[in-house]
Amino acid sequence: MLKIRKVQMVELAKVSLKSFEDDMVEHIKKFFPKYHEVMGEPTVRKGIRYGIDRAKVYGFTTERDVCLYINLMFLLGSNFDTDVQLPWLADILTDEAGMEAAARMDKVYDAALKYLDDVAGVENEHAGRALKTIPGIPFDDFSLSATGNIENRIGGTIRKIWPRKVARLGEELTRGLIRKGIGNAGRYGITFDRGVAIYVVFMFMAGSGFDRDPLFPWAGAVLAEKSIADQSARVGRLYGEMMAFLEKWSAS
Repeated sequence: MLKIRKVQMVELAKVSLKSFEDDMVEHIKKFFPKYHEVMGEPTVRKGIRYGIDRAKVYGFTTERDVCLYINLMFLLGSNFDTDVQLPWLADILTDEAGMEAAARMDKVYDAALKYLDDVAGVENEHAGRALKTIPGIPFDDFSLSATGNIENRIGGTIRKIWPRKVARLGEELTRGLIRKGIGNAGRYGITFDRGVAIYVVFMFMAGSGFDRDPLFPWAGAVLAEKSIADQSARVGRLYGEMMAFLEKWSAS
């Protein structure tokens, strides 16, 4: 979760339009080397293309602004602009009254960096601790014990994983995330407690639009695979892919 500071924007502005995608791949290799190593170049390229299209929606068309938008995708999830955890960023993105695109991007970027410093940590210490906590979470307990409200139980789990982020989100956004996760999981036929908990945890960690995120193609593929009829098997595959990704991330 490397954060690109304003002092580095001069270098970012050098990205050429004529070979933007190739230059952005090199940019990701330099500033986000772990992402490139773990995700692989084909996935990174898909993310870059997705970012170019999403940036245009908000009027960001210069190489500098699009580059910064893509940076935020890698830091917050490709669909950070519609993430229920980040409504304040969406408000800035869509606030075009009297503000040019470059100034709006600066405001979005500054707000995101402050958020990441607080939630992830200046040296990403809080985010790193959260990632290390996930493998030890006893998700099977959600199936073994049905006592207590599912929302409260999931809330307790994500608080255990990343307490600083839950504190920053606050009760309203945290509840909103959990409820959206329950609804989204249901659309994939995932309705049992353990499956819903795993789905919400991944939303919490990777962004609420992780199922459509080109940076996590394996997640969308598992969820959309029609040959997996049993929801327990689908969740097992999703959890296995998630753990494999975290293991690869930790090892890189």
